[in-house]
Amino acid sequence: MSDSNKRVPTQEQIELRAYELYLKRRGEGASALDDWLAAEKELTESLQMDPHEPKIADVTRLRKRGAAS
Repeated sequence: MSDSNKRVPTQEQIELRAYELYLKRRGEGASALDDWLAAEKELTESLQMDPHEPKIADVTRLRKRGAAS
């Protein structure tokens, strides 16, 4: 896949995944930047593994759960 066709996660997807990582570690240890970078890397790798099926189900689930709170 060329760089021009490379799929990247949206800012919203990264924000939600970084927040999930923050919650998972209960706010201890890593910084917000660490969470952001880990989320960005995880999502980018996920999109590159299967470019026809973006793995955003968890993001959608988190969005719905957050709206219900």
